[in-house]
Amino acid sequence: MPRPEPERVTLAALPTPLVRLERLGRHLGDVQIWMKRDDLTGLELSGNKVRKLEYVVEDALAKGCDTLVTEGTCQSNHCRATAAVCARLGMQAVLLLRPEATVEPQGNHLLDVLFGARTHFYPQERFENDRKAIVDTVLAELMENGRKPRWIPMGASEPLGCWGYIRAMVELADQLGRVGVDACDVIVPVSSGGTYAGALLGTMLHRLEGLCVWGVPVSDDVAHHTREVGGLCRQAAKQFALPVEFADAHMRFLDGYVGEGYAMPYAAAIEAIRLLARMEGIILDPVYTAKAFCALLDGCRDGRFGRERPVVFIHTGGIFSDFASSQTLLGDE
Repeated sequence: MPRPEPERVTLAALPTPLVRLERLGRHLGDVQIWMKRDDLTGLELSGNKVRKLEYVVEDALAKGCDTLVTEGTCQSNHCRATAAVCARLGMQAVLLLRPEATVEPQGNHLLDVLFGARTHFYPQERFENDRKAIVDTVLAELMENGRKPRWIPMGASEPLGCWGYIRAMVELADQLGRVGVDACDVIVPVSSGGTYAGALLGTMLHRLEGLCVWGVPVSDDVAHHTREVGGLCRQAAKQFALPVEFADAHMRFLDGYVGEGYAMPYAAAIEAIRLLARMEGIILDPVYTAKAFCALLDGCRDGRFGRERPVVFIHTGGIFSDFASSQTLLGDE
């Protein structure tokens, strides 16, 4: 028998709005574009990470943990959300960040500091090569000092975290039904993989056949994400005895939007930020959503998306990292 949905601590402001981007749709030639505003899960927690953290943090609290330890870059949305959760619940956040900071705290990292998170910085190459030893050492030191830590992988992308978007897809399907949409394409950014894995499992578990979910890699290549997302889906299906038969064929990727690498924006992504801001008053971020939105824009322009049936973009948040990229975003303006 499948296990019931795990317990979760209520952190996010749900349901997040589903809005139609009417001005942008007309600008692109009368295409049907909707946006699931998961950037509005709550101001300090804004973004997709908090949906996953609801389950992971409940697990930590149930086990008596008082400290959450996780990793990311200085502008990590996940690290900022984890730090905010800890501040709200009276826990300690310990963030393992890379590369080492070269400027004063800004954007997400400024919020990490304000939330009272403890931060450790590592050179990128050292962290990649010695991740397990670094994590084990930090956890051991915390326990020696009387803390009870819970490790959370990057992006809270673990089987338990997948439930955030298993649940979110039911929420989205209900909202689409209320506006008369029973079939559409859904586009979501992909990096650590938990959001896309949860979305895929959600459509399968709840038989939402009308939702075709596309992932847009914003880091690494499709082969990497096929392994990571596929692995997460299989682990979650096994751990929670989900009645689904997952296969790699269920994954659909829109490739070609990584650019030179993770968190390295390019001209089209910057233009996507400006376009959506001026057309709809909605802000994307240069790391995740701007790159994924480029895939939506290209698909709408070439007729792949938004014409025969609507396309829905899941806005996963990240606005705070814009404040660490002002010169890049403004350019010559």
